Amino acid sequence: MSGIFHEGRWYENTDMICRRCGRPVYDSDNPEYCYQCFHCDEDFYSFEVEEQDALYLPPVMVARPVDGITLNEALEYLLDDTGKTRIFQNQPEAEAFLLCHGFTSEDLEHFYFVEVPENEE
Repeated sequence: MSGIFHEGRWYENTDMICRRCGRPVYDSDNPEYCYQCFHCDEDFYSFEVEEQDALYLPPVMVARPVDGITLNEALEYLLDDTGKTRIFQNQPEAEAFLLCHGFTSEDLEHFYFVEVPENEE
């Protein structure tokens, strides 16, 4: 599951983008609307957004709850050889890496694939 954490809450990728800025939109917290864009700080109806290009998969970081405890909302991220958070080109690449390093398909269900904002790549 790919998505983002925003203000301590997980928002799953909807495969839709904002028509104004072109960034991903997520399910709206406001029941009157369908989607929200955190970049524009705007809520939208379904006709105000468009489908994300099927070929585009956002870069992701791999995270899991610290010590497997989800209650504290703390996450630990997979690091590269230099100690920085490892960024994969997309979720399938991250999953393949984890599978090649001994994790099972069932293990992948316990990971978050956190989308990397464009300005943080």
